[in-house]
Amino acid sequence: MNDFLITIITVNFNTSDFILNTLYCLKKLTKNKYKVIIRDNDSKKKDYNKLKKHINFFSNVELYRVENFKYKGRFGSLAHALALNDLIQRIDTKYGLILDADCTFLHKNWDEILMNELNDEYPIIGTQAPWYKYQDFPYVFALFFITEIMKKLKIDFKPKDIFNKDQDTGFLIREKFLANGYKGKLLINKYTKNFKSTYFKNVLCQEFYLKGNNNIIASHFWKGSTLGDWKYRQNLIKWIGSVPVIGPYLLMFIFRPELLLKIGKFRGRVEKYKWIKICQEIVKKNK
Repeated sequence: MNDFLITIITVNFNTSDFILNTLYCLKKLTKNKYKVIIRDNDSKKKDYNKLKKHINFFSNVELYRVENFKYKGRFGSLAHALALNDLIQRIDTKYGLILDADCTFLHKNWDEILMNELNDEYPIIGTQAPWYKYQDFPYVFALFFITEIMKKLKIDFKPKDIFNKDQDTGFLIREKFLANGYKGKLLINKYTKNFKSTYFKNVLCQEFYLKGNNNIIASHFWKGSTLGDWKYRQNLIKWIGSVPVIGPYLLMFIFRPELLLKIGKFRGRVEKYKWIKICQEIVKKNK
């Protein structure tokens, strides 16, 4: 007999540090019985083996791997969507939660809080999207729902057009729910670049809050397996290029593309570990 109330599904693609952080946070803060199913989309062996080793400390976590996954590293939204299409079918509990690898809950009894927000009219609640995506319906960073309704709607998580930047993983969720008379509730997004954060100072990430509540409920690092290296490289290029007289020459003759890549990834790792450390400090205060 299945005595779990919640199934949490997530996809790993070279993001084991993030997922292990999430498992730690969930274990400390979740009130009801839950299980976690992780699909590995053919990550590097080092990353996969690290995750495989450490989940042995969790009796409620299942990990499986799809090797030779032809979409890995290409069309990230499509790869993620195909994984979620598979994972959704494995949920057999009353409630389900889709969670990005680099997104985690940080509020004690987060699950009970979200359950109390759901009903037959509002069977889904989740994170508000960034400013460039839909803002009136929850997005797949963290999406909590009544499983029966989610499965009934038979949502295909693939974007209709993988080359359309306005479409992403789970693009049809909003359309399907609204077309069938359902509504969704939002966890309000606050991007740390645009407001004075109490929690994640000097780390670019999203914080999420329940409407009318000033206590953080979740956070999303938002750079995933790439660690935002492209963004950091672009910033570095702009900074060097702006140096009077010699800037353009430095870019041409000193900073090779592979060096810029290493610098970008290094900066991303620094921010990643800072974000994880802050997550765990918040958890310790909320136990």
